[in-house]
This record gives sequence, C-alpha cells and structure tokens, in this order.
Amino acid sequence: MSRIPLVEPDGASPEVKAAYKQFEEIGFPIMNVMKMFANNGKVLQGFVQIAQALYVAPRISPRYRELAYLRASQVNSCHY
Repeated sequence: MSRIPLVEPDGASPEVKAAYKQFEEIGFPIMNVMKMFANNGKVLQGFVQIAQALYVAPRISPRYRELAYLRASQVNSCHY
C-alpha cells in the first residue's frame, strides 16, 4: 500500500485530468508514479514536459536514446 495517496483520474482536478490526457496522447498509460506526482499539479506538469521532450520531439534517434539509458544504468550500477 502506498503511503502517498494516488490521484485517480475520476477524482482529479481539471489541471491533473489535462496532464493525464497529455500522457495518454503521448502513448503512456497512467501509471502509479504519475498518480503520485498528481498530488502537486506543477510536479506532474513538469513530468509531462520531460516525457514530451523525450518521446514527442526527440533530438536523438530511439536507438541512441536506448543506449544512453543503458549506459546511465551501468554507470549507476543499476539493473536495467
């Protein structure tokens, strides 16, 4: 069980509903991390901007973006 309440789409404010819609337009399902960030609309909107920058108009090809994710995981000793 989460200690931070999750904001479900049906009980969300108009600002949060708009951000959820933006995520769905990008092709993301509404994940629990997004519902957690929705407790602060500005944080959620920042997360939307990051997702748009990475997936809507990326400046690098998906192949190199994936290599960057993999390398960052290796450098940080994280399992990918």
